[in-house]
Amino acid sequence: MLKHYSVSSTTIASSIRRLSLVAVTIGCLGSASIAQAQTAAITGKPTIEEDRVTVRVKVTNDKGKPAMELQPEAFKLTVDGQLLAFDSQDWLNPEAAVPPPAWIVVLLDFSGSMKAVDSQGKTKLDGAINAIREFTKTIAERGPNTQVAIVPFGKPGPKCEGFPVNKETIDRFFPASDFKLQNYLDFLAVQTACASTDLYSPVKRTVEFLGDRQDARFHVPKDSNEPQPRLSVILLSDGYHTGAGEEKDFAALSTQLRRNKDIIVHTLGYGLTPQQLGNKYRLGHPVTRKDLRDTGSGKKRKVLPEEFVDEKRLAEIADVTGGIHEFSGDSEAIAESLKTFLDSLLGEYQITYTDPQAERGSKHEVSVGVDVGGKAVESQKQPYAITVFGRSLPLAARIGMLGLVLVAIGAGGVLPFYLWAKSLKQREMQEG
Repeated sequence: MLKHYSVSSTTIASSIRRLSLVAVTIGCLGSASIAQAQTAAITGKPTIEEDRVTVRVKVTNDKGKPAMELQPEAFKLTVDGQLLAFDSQDWLNPEAAVPPPAWIVVLLDFSGSMKAVDSQGKTKLDGAINAIREFTKTIAERGPNTQVAIVPFGKPGPKCEGFPVNKETIDRFFPASDFKLQNYLDFLAVQTACASTDLYSPVKRTVEFLGDRQDARFHVPKDSNEPQPRLSVILLSDGYHTGAGEEKDFAALSTQLRRNKDIIVHTLGYGLTPQQLGNKYRLGHPVTRKDLRDTGSGKKRKVLPEEFVDEKRLAEIADVTGGIHEFSGDSEAIAESLKTFLDSLLGEYQITYTDPQAERGSKHEVSVGVDVGGKAVESQKQPYAITVFGRSLPLAARIGMLGLVLVAIGAGGVLPFYLWAKSLKQREMQEG
């Protein structure tokens, strides 16, 4: 009996240690997914106008979202290793700063499940289109140099032609304020969502299109003084990738995204989260693909496939590119999420300063430190060079150069002429 008790105690203790380790591991993973590091990054090349330098800085908070409410006091500027004061009037917040050019492709899920109603009683398609309308209005106010393309996607079926994604359907950009964009949204609003979901191919083809280095709209030459346009894809879906070979398709997409790090993909899930769906069906755990009802095989599973949104994959797609993943259950929340994406794309602080050593052709480095929520973060060091049209020479130097020029003209032109004239006069006197 004692021996049995001892063995049982050892087994229980061992189990507790294993469970504790699992709990700690889960806790750490959970914390990592919630808390992220604040960041600061100089975006693009500094712009130079004589001895004035302008840098743009993107800052994120501990949730990985743009920090939009910072004040000038939170920023410090370091040029060539030395702290440099700047005038608060030369600091602009993201709302006041002139945004760089941007190209945005909104991939809109047109699968049959988008006909279902959301938590506010609207169909998801109506909710998504209304949110995109508000999104374009905000862009028109904040980013006049922003071009937008709305691209529906979905695989064809027996009774549905589908919505292909290719160069022709992607390359329909309009300024956000253009009435043609609103007309196109009107057109989409009366279309029937009927396709099945191919979640990965539309993103892959769009990234390939924007990643074309020969297209000067999206990629300016390295020696150009024009700012590099911001490139972004917004994937709005209420479903999951269907068909065989899901893992292989996702691996191919991930590879494509890693090859094009300058293209940011934000993802937006529309519907119930897997946890909320699990609660709805009283499963006791978040829904996974294994919980979906398979109508073809007749397996008796509770969850309807059209209700499942693959939050895990949507989050992974955004993570690969440094984008943001949001999950929303109604059109108002969708609109707010789209605004967050816009802040991430255009939300950059702007600082202009006078370079203290701005000699023509000189090379320098600048970095920006930012206090984000009580934590100091530092951007990367960004090199730049003062162009040949940099700061003029000081007045004393210019006067000195003028004097040298006059002396040179006198020595090389006036004096020889004077001596020559004098010699002629002397010759005439001798001959006379």
